[in-house]
Amino acid sequence: MGIASALESLERVKSWCTRVALPFWGEIGFDEASGSFHERLAFTGQPITSAPQRTLVQGRQIAVFAQAARSGWFPGGGEHAIRAADTMISRHWGGNDQPGWVYSVAADGAIVDATRASYTQAFALFGLAWAYRLQPEARYLALADQTFAFMDRHLTLPPHGGFVTHKGPDVRERRQNPHMHLFEAALAWYDVTGESRFLARADQVFQLFEEKFFQPDTSILVEDFSDDWKPAAGARGRTFEPGHHFEWVWLLHTYAQHRERNVQHFADALYLKASRFGTSKGMIVDAVLDNGTIADRSFRSWPHTEALKAAASEHLKGRASMPDMAESLLETLETQFLGKPFPAGWLDHFNADGSMKVDFVPASTLYHIVFALGEADRIFNRQDTLTSQTNDPQ
Repeated sequence: MGIASALESLERVKSWCTRVALPFWGEIGFDEASGSFHERLAFTGQPITSAPQRTLVQGRQIAVFAQAARSGWFPGGGEHAIRAADTMISRHWGGNDQPGWVYSVAADGAIVDATRASYTQAFALFGLAWAYRLQPEARYLALADQTFAFMDRHLTLPPHGGFVTHKGPDVRERRQNPHMHLFEAALAWYDVTGESRFLARADQVFQLFEEKFFQPDTSILVEDFSDDWKPAAGARGRTFEPGHHFEWVWLLHTYAQHRERNVQHFADALYLKASRFGTSKGMIVDAVLDNGTIADRSFRSWPHTEALKAAASEHLKGRASMPDMAESLLETLETQFLGKPFPAGWLDHFNADGSMKVDFVPASTLYHIVFALGEADRIFNRQDTLTSQTNDPQ
């Protein structure tokens, strides 16, 4: 165990990603005719063309292949990313002569679901940021500004701040998840432009996290809220997702690199709650109540990748046991999820008894895999020695 052993596991999984997964998804997972990414593949490895193409998946895949091109993991990914960004703009923005990103389109580009959801806008913004990183064209930046303007006008519900889940005359519910990914998108845009307006967007989400999402009495991140940002009634307002706790740990540390904010106490609380109560039979479960009772024992691949990102960011802060945690997570990904049911695929979602919950391979998971491996590679392969070590939170 230790850093050397963790790096061996990391190298194996990274090799699978760069030599097997990315080339396959760059070929079979990309529709040359339309210049867009397939939504999902069958267990045979063939595209399921009947599945509507969600904007969020296009945004994620644009970011994945842009990152893969820039890192040298898949040099041809840049062309795919730019083509898909252009297709996403032409097919998914402004449908029905209204601003905003639609939820999904058919293989021929016809709108399937015109809902303008906050979660959708977040991943369109994220994809555009990565397209701009590859090819800094003014139209990508202009469309990012238009997206935020659309959200400010059509997805807000004053006076409490933040956004509702989607556009609609009677829509009042709020969720933390879209805001988490808006946080990620705003930071991505700030990284690539240095423009203060994007960091200001991230500040707004952090304020919501600090004042509304995080519950100091129970150390959980609430998922569902009423229109005035009160936790939803009943179990919904007492439930947290361990995967989102881990995701926020990494995001908070990323944010702290740009703002002089003390986020470690939040990161400690989120990490400890998720790691102490969020696993069953070695797997990170889908949902847990604030008292530590597991509410949903089904499990997915992506919380394990987000836990890997959290472990990497905590390692950077001197948390001593994180290489061992990373090795354990990588081995779980290898044995349980990756390279199945075909060499470049993954099994995404399991019931509590270990049976499969879905019978396809979702393209959306590649975003979690690539960015987690990228962060782990960047941090655990650092050449400089961490000068301080802290004990793990108890």
